[in-house]
Amino acid sequence: LGAALFSMVLLTGCGGSDAEEIKAEDLTGTWVQTLSDGTETLTLYEDMTYTMVIELGGAFPVTTESSDTWSISGNTISINYSKYNTVSTYSVKLDGSTMTWDTGDSTVIYYKQS
Repeated sequence: LGAALFSMVLLTGCGGSDAEEIKAEDLTGTWVQTLSDGTETLTLYEDMTYTMVIELGGAFPVTTESSDTWSISGNTISINYSKYNTVSTYSVKLDGSTMTWDTGDSTVIYYKQS
């Protein structure tokens, strides 16, 4: 559960850089990140909403799901977590079917599924 909260809420990066502008249609689809004890599946929809499902294994498996809105400006993605009154921003890079988010302190790598 700690990893889920870390992934969902605590990674508030600085976002933005001189990288090439990314369009929303480049990001829509389903992306998967492998966690140390599970997976995060992030689906970005054309209507600028998203669904995030985190599945953790171990002795006490847990699945969490959240949905809200997202936006892209230049190469900065903003993920809204209205439930927590938080907006997290990340600098985004695309390389084929790999999407990398730079949080300012670390990177998060997603692989496109569809």
